[in-house]
Amino acid sequence: MDDTVKDAQETRKNMFGRKRALASIGQQTSTDLRYHEPQSSWSDGDRIFTRELIRSGNGASKAVLRVQLAAEHPSRTSLDRLAHEYRLKDKLDREWAAKPLDFTTENGRMVLVLEDCGGVPLPQLMARHSHGMAGELTVFLRLAKGIAAAVGKAHGCGLIHRDIKPANILADEAEGRVRLTGFGVASHLSRERQVAEPPEVIAGSLAYMAPEQTGRMNRSVDSRSDLYAVGITLYEMITGQLPFTASEPMEWVHCHVAKRPVPPFERARELPGVISAIVMKLLAKNAEERYQTAAGLEADLRRALVESEKYGRIAEFPLGTRDVPDRLVIPERPYGREREIAALISAFDRVVAGAGPTLVLVSGHAGVGKSMVVNELHRALVPPRGLFASGKFDQNQRHIPYASVAQALQGLVRVLLGKSEAELAPWRAALTEELGASGRLLVTLIPELESLIGRLPAVADLPPQDAKRRFHLNIRRLLGVFATAEHPLTLFLDDLQWLDAATLDLLEDLCTQQDMRHLLLIGAYRDNEVSSTHPLIRRLTAIREAGGQVHEIVLTPLRLEDLTRMLADALHCGSKRAEPLARLVHKKSGGNPFFALQFLSTLPDEGLLEFNREHTRWDWDLDRIRAKGYTDNVVDLMLSKLRRLPDTTQAALNMLACLGNHAAVDCLALIRSENHDAVHAAFWAAARAGLVLLEEGSSYRFLHDRVQEAAYELIPEDERAAAHLSIGRLLLMHTPPQALEENIFEIVGQLNCGGALIAPGEERERLADLNLLATRRAKASAAYESALAYAGTGAAYLPDDAWERRYELAFALELHRAECEFLTGAPAEAQARLAELASRATSLADLARVTRLRVDLYMSLGRSDQAIIFGLDYLHRVGISWSSHPTRSQVRQEYARLWRQLGGRPIETLLNSPPMSDPVALATMDVLTSLVTPALFTNENLRCLVIGRMGNISLKHGNSDTSPYAFTAVGTVLGPYFGNYEAGFRFGLLGLDLTEQPGMERLKARVYLAFGNLAKSSSRHVRIGRALAQRVFETAQQVGDLTYAVLSRNNLVTYLLAAGEPLSQVQRDAEAGLDFARQAGFGVAVGFISGQLQLIRTLRGLTPIFGSFNDEGFDEQQFELKTDGKPGSCLYWIRKLQACVFAGDTSTALSAAAKAESLLWMTPAIFERAEYHFYTGLSLASALQGSTTETALYRKAIRAHRRQLDTWAAHCPEIFASRATLLGAEIARLGSRELHAERLYEQAIQLARAHALPHDEAIAYERAFAFYRARGFDQIARLYLQNARRCYLSWGADGKVRQLEGAYPQLRDGQSAPAATSTIEAPIEHLDLATVINVSQAVSSEIVVDKLIDTVLRMAVEQAGAERGLLILSRGGEPRIAAEATIRGEAVLIELRNEAITGVMPESVLNYVLRMREIVSLDDASAENAFAADPYIRHRAARSILCLPLINHAKLIGALYLENTLAGRVFAPGRIPVLKLIASQAASTLEITGLYRDLAEREARIGRLVEANIIGIFIRDIEGRIIEANEAFLQMVGYSRDELLAGQLLDKELTPPEWRERDDQAATELRVTGSVRPFEKVYQRKDGGHVPVMIGEASFEGAGSQAVAFVLDLSESKKAEERLRASETRFRTFVDHATDAFFLHTDDLTVIDVNRQACESLGYSREELIGMHPRDFDGAIDEKALATLVDRVDAGQPMTFETLHRRKDGTTFPVEVRVGKFRQEEQWFRLSLARDITDRRQAEDAIQLARAELAHVSRLTTMGELVASIAHEVRQPLTGLVSSGNACLRYLDADPRDIVSARRAIERMINDAFRASAVIDRIRAMAKKSPERRDRLNINDIVSETIALVSTDLERSAVSLRTNLSDGLPLVVGDQVQIQQVILNLIMNANDAMATMPKGARELIVNTEKAAPNTVVVAVRDSGPILDLAKIGDIFEAFYSTKPKGMGMGLTISRSIIEAHKGQLWATPNAPHGAIFQFTLPTEEK
Repeated sequence: MDDTVKDAQETRKNMFGRKRALASIGQQTSTDLRYHEPQSSWSDGDRIFTRELIRSGNGASKAVLRVQLAAEHPSRTSLDRLAHEYRLKDKLDREWAAKPLDFTTENGRMVLVLEDCGGVPLPQLMARHSHGMAGELTVFLRLAKGIAAAVGKAHGCGLIHRDIKPANILADEAEGRVRLTGFGVASHLSRERQVAEPPEVIAGSLAYMAPEQTGRMNRSVDSRSDLYAVGITLYEMITGQLPFTASEPMEWVHCHVAKRPVPPFERARELPGVISAIVMKLLAKNAEERYQTAAGLEADLRRALVESEKYGRIAEFPLGTRDVPDRLVIPERPYGREREIAALISAFDRVVAGAGPTLVLVSGHAGVGKSMVVNELHRALVPPRGLFASGKFDQNQRHIPYASVAQALQGLVRVLLGKSEAELAPWRAALTEELGASGRLLVTLIPELESLIGRLPAVADLPPQDAKRRFHLNIRRLLGVFATAEHPLTLFLDDLQWLDAATLDLLEDLCTQQDMRHLLLIGAYRDNEVSSTHPLIRRLTAIREAGGQVHEIVLTPLRLEDLTRMLADALHCGSKRAEPLARLVHKKSGGNPFFALQFLSTLPDEGLLEFNREHTRWDWDLDRIRAKGYTDNVVDLMLSKLRRLPDTTQAALNMLACLGNHAAVDCLALIRSENHDAVHAAFWAAARAGLVLLEEGSSYRFLHDRVQEAAYELIPEDERAAAHLSIGRLLLMHTPPQALEENIFEIVGQLNCGGALIAPGEERERLADLNLLATRRAKASAAYESALAYAGTGAAYLPDDAWERRYELAFALELHRAECEFLTGAPAEAQARLAELASRATSLADLARVTRLRVDLYMSLGRSDQAIIFGLDYLHRVGISWSSHPTRSQVRQEYARLWRQLGGRPIETLLNSPPMSDPVALATMDVLTSLVTPALFTNENLRCLVIGRMGNISLKHGNSDTSPYAFTAVGTVLGPYFGNYEAGFRFGLLGLDLTEQPGMERLKARVYLAFGNLAKSSSRHVRIGRALAQRVFETAQQVGDLTYAVLSRNNLVTYLLAAGEPLSQVQRDAEAGLDFARQAGFGVAVGFISGQLQLIRTLRGLTPIFGSFNDEGFDEQQFELKTDGKPGSCLYWIRKLQACVFAGDTSTALSAAAKAESLLWMTPAIFERAEYHFYTGLSLASALQGSTTETALYRKAIRAHRRQLDTWAAHCPEIFASRATLLGAEIARLGSRELHAERLYEQAIQLARAHALPHDEAIAYERAFAFYRARGFDQIARLYLQNARRCYLSWGADGKVRQLEGAYPQLRDGQSAPAATSTIEAPIEHLDLATVINVSQAVSSEIVVDKLIDTVLRMAVEQAGAERGLLILSRGGEPRIAAEATIRGEAVLIELRNEAITGVMPESVLNYVLRMREIVSLDDASAENAFAADPYIRHRAARSILCLPLINHAKLIGALYLENTLAGRVFAPGRIPVLKLIASQAASTLEITGLYRDLAEREARIGRLVEANIIGIFIRDIEGRIIEANEAFLQMVGYSRDELLAGQLLDKELTPPEWRERDDQAATELRVTGSVRPFEKVYQRKDGGHVPVMIGEASFEGAGSQAVAFVLDLSESKKAEERLRASETRFRTFVDHATDAFFLHTDDLTVIDVNRQACESLGYSREELIGMHPRDFDGAIDEKALATLVDRVDAGQPMTFETLHRRKDGTTFPVEVRVGKFRQEEQWFRLSLARDITDRRQAEDAIQLARAELAHVSRLTTMGELVASIAHEVRQPLTGLVSSGNACLRYLDADPRDIVSARRAIERMINDAFRASAVIDRIRAMAKKSPERRDRLNINDIVSETIALVSTDLERSAVSLRTNLSDGLPLVVGDQVQIQQVILNLIMNANDAMATMPKGARELIVNTEKAAPNTVVVAVRDSGPILDLAKIGDIFEAFYSTKPKGMGMGLTISRSIIEAHKGQLWATPNAPHGAIFQFTLPTEEK
């Protein structure tokens, strides 16, 4: 048999058996063990070792070590490790390992039994040498040699331990014998690659872990990793401490990867240098620089030991002379790649510094080492805590969109899922905040994300391009959470030559968006497979042109010198000896590293490269190698390697190659129809050969693409399709329906590869369906290329008659194809396909879908005219015949129709309209919605008509999800075009309210945007514009509608400009909006906002020429050409018009106005139109000053503009009145009506000021200035010009101010105080020198805070001339008033405070100063616009206000606030520099005094701590003498202070002997680190008693001879622990002996503990039940019921319910469960108690059966009593039959025959027959014994049918019967026969009771009615003897009867029937005679 096959069979159960159930191992307990004799025990923190003697029945004893896990509830991983160690029992030898003997269960816990060959744990030996073993070198060397020997033996058996550390070593100090334990993570593979997982979950111990084990070194784990751990162990043995110290996992990783340890001889000076060198060699970061074999290490240690024993010293000697491995190990160094790696690290360093997203492309041929170079980056990631995520494209999975990106992102998210809840919380919060509701999009790509952010609602559908932008934005936001300055992110995408189009689009987006400052993108591709026409190369050009940073690294084949170095290192020889072999290998491989390595690895297998043990070197024969004739093709080489593997392994590799580069073991087992062990056995030979890698025990991955290609080549070409088809079928068969969509790409990919083999029929059509599902999923991720491929493939599988037989499927596939063709740049194909679809559409709904897509297609092509044609064609088919340019009359008719439909109803009532259900109406609404935009670019009347028809359809058919937008859009038309602004606003509010209803949010952002264009006669409208725009933005963000999110940012700027907000703030908002538009890739909106931003910039003086938009980043001419006639061009020309008006360029302004006018129909926004009318009017007025030719035309135009503004002003005077008035003033000026003009100018100024519109006020002042100046009133004109300047300045229009100052220099001479937001800059020379000196000395001399505050505030008030002053300081993160100064007569009174600022000063002023760190000075606060709305300013009537920030070294300390209510302009500019100096000095001194105060408070706190005696505190010297202590410590140890002062207290004497060793360790720790971590010990009291304490120490800085200790008395804590343990024991005993089953659950219902009864009832062990969920053993409760139950319990309601429990053997039994919830500390638990109710159920069933039998007997008895009635009922129709039959015969015998009469007689016979049959059926139903039913019943029908049965008996008894049956009663649920039985019983009882009454007095009434919600009542009233109240309780008892021959069971049975129906039956007296029997039944709703 092949050796490989033998090895596979041998290791099949040993290596890969970790997944087997531990219980099965536990059953292997030895049967001859009798009892144990414990000897000793110890613990390493994770495990507890117990030494025992086991005696058997024959008296023989055996020493063993029992190992069990320390945790009470150990993890599955920990248990797996014990099991794995047991499975290695045949590999482990007692000579060098503690050999496993048994793996069993004891007291519910798993125990590993090891053979005990003596020795003690190495930590115990090391503890005896607390300062290290350097002083006992012989002992150390003997133990070190033993460790090396034991590790070498393990390696010789093919094992890598992977967890060498002192705790896993048992040593015999005398003999130097060592045995290893802890093989729980040992590996059989000679080499393993460690994934870069979080350090918390990596197998091994962090302190002893080799660098490559961290996954951050791009190196494999092999035997040399164990030698690194040996080095750590030896270091600790010899120095008494670890080489590194760290406090958390990533810090340990950093130490191992990047830090160099201090050489041992520096910590132990007596240590020989050669021993230190041995340890340091073991600790080399690169495995190639360590010892290569344990034998080499042992040889050097043996030599050192011999010299030490022989000479007493150890001389220096060369290390590793016998350290040559006999196994070929190729070094994993990146030979010849140093320059490329440096370039990559440099790129990463730039990203760490925040250089923005960077793309590095690594290219080269296959196998050239691209991945290795990239993975070298891992070690560079460690110091900055960088994150690394990688994904790999697969040549067989190119059809799967984003496969590589998803793989990388899943890796990032999985890392988070492994963190603790505390660590996870900030990540979860960040992800939730960034992704919002749109995170649902990414869950389809990264399913694990849902576990982090929870289940999110579905996102709204968007147009495809918007959906793509939204998807990219969400990917960036997700990456942004990971890519931060704290942890930069590297995203590596391998094999880009196979990337899909969707990933390529995403890559471009990531590279060109500058918001990803800390993201490094690395892509690797085969350059020989990527030509210049490859999409990747073309896209790189676009990325570079867009400003993306792209760097390229090209890898070439290795040079001969590099290959020679590699072989010399691998063969441990000189370069000269290796060079000939290297030359041969280089020639054969062409310098390709992968080919060279694979070629080399074949040589030992062929015996061409052999280890010469005699000379300890490698030998080879070049001639034999050449003669072998190896191929020059790497794929052929790999094929030859694969063919040498066993057939089963080859088959497994074939299957893996079909699946892709990697596959999960679960998937492989499914496809191979094998268990996991069999899968592992099949892959073992390939894994051992290094051709595949086992990752985390759960998946296999090919070593390299070349291996995958070779494995795929092994499959005959004609069999590949069948292989794929078989895999696809198996995947489809075993994928549950709910998981189908998530796995659709993998399934369809396999099936499509074999689709040609599927015969026409059902399976082929099913495959078309699956491709449709894949199409939709790809589209949802904006992967339109992939979606197109799936749709095309699906269409190819359709049968010829698909359009007739599978229309829906064919239509859907073709529609998706058309849409994806349109989206992927094939519009011609899309047009043709849509035209065909339009002709094939069989319904208007389908035609509407086609129409909408055609409209989108032609709009994208800029053909709005063609889009309108298709839209109108659809409308024509639904009866709407419009032209593309309708008349205004048609618009009026449409809106008149709307008002007619509305009638007298208030608009608001439409909110409650029913939902639209008509499919044609719904489809038409969608088409009309899509037509709004093309109509906007075609004809204004058409746009109004489309909107009006949307409103009319909604009024007629009800509300759809497009109705909110329809109503809001109607509002935008009613105001501007019909003047009905009030109704328009109400329609807008209706749209807002409607969009908040469930299911109406699809167009929510569009609704808000449209609402923003409405005007309302209220000042609030433009003032709420900012909030409204923000709401639009947030809403659009929530639904992911980026189009409207971007448009809302543009609207925000429009609102702010219209409202006259400070231009600096408007600029910030504009720039933020522009950045967002660019990030969203929305070019049109970039144009919108750019024009507005340039207006702001020129107004602020930030463009070179005032009034021109040109600057470094903006070219007017290019922009105008680019946007000509396009959306946004109208807004641009309006802003250009404004700039020209401000600049005084009238001719250019009129030109811009003309262009804006021609485009005005494109903008429905009222504020943009208002700007046009106002500024055009102003430009016309300016033009009329010097024009005569155009006078009449211009005058007419200006009047028209004023009329429009007057119209708007009537509805919204707060915004438009000042503008309309100013135009009126200009018209009056032009008409030479000076007095009228004066009045209007003043009115315009007052209106603008009153409504806080500084820009309009400034324009009015400037126009009035020109008016007065032209008339010669220079003084008045100058005043108006100064006011204009002041208003422009307050607005922030510094450019305009400079223009005015340039034109009128006298303005500078009259300069007043600074503007509201300007910063004062005055040279120090302007200050009074004496004042400066006094201020500086007075402020800086104070260090007492209160005095300093007094000084600062007093000087500020005096220097400024303020009436009141406040000093505000930041305390606790919020500003608070520290002091207030007021003027009382001549004195300044200072009052210290600590109060909030609310209501005592203008908060808006303070907020501005604190945020902007600028001075605010208000000459007249009530007149200033920026802060005039502040409540304090309005009510306080403050005149002059000055507020200055207090700043020290860029840190904001607080603010100084001064005010004067008596006069304006108090705070002159000349005084402000002094006040700035006061503020600066105060800030600095306050900071210093704060430090003094903090120091004093800290000293006081320490003093209080010492004096409080809460804990013991003492100070000792280096000798241990206690020189100071507080009372708490003295009381603790029982000594007096006199004894302390006498020097009688020594720390050592207070410590019992057994604790002094621990004290010595603490002393060492204190000496090395300066502090001692708290630890427990015992002090001996003066009276001889012991007191347990916890103590921690720290040495004084600068005085290392003394230390302070803090001592906590643990006496009470220890007693409490004992009581708690006793209590827990008692409680566990109580619970375990309970008869009910107890289950303790976590909050998510996972079982964490059970009692004995639970185990016995269910048949599971306690270990099996722990970790289960109730659904695992509850056979009845469903998920919905479980969720309801949990909700009620969470609401505080303990619940009791019945269900079925399922035993382990599958049988079930009924239980009654009571559940509740309780909280322990900070954690919630759930408790359920289950009681077996099998006996109770059986008793209940027996009772129910007896009742049913009794009821049946009762019915038969009653039927017997009704025999007369029955006979009468049957006799009547029979008599009718006879008489009708005789009549029929007579009619037939007549001459002539009376056929008509005969026919009627026969019809009567038939009716009578049916009557008789119905009577018999009713009787039969009553008498029949049948099971209970629950039907929906009409109670009135039941009453009527029952009365029909007894009517004859009632007539015979002379009973008068009346019924009052209520109409419209709800249905009840019940058994009709049983309910009839009750009614019949009650009626017959009443009949019998009235037998003694006179015949005329017998009256029976039957009523039905709805008595209460969800309840119907039936009442039977009789007039018999009065019912005795005393006997009412008896009449329902069994066998009680008032009838002589009665059974006494009728009412008893009736009550049981009603109660079984959840109703009630009772009786009451009926005054004056008789009784009333009533019963209730629940209705169907209940």
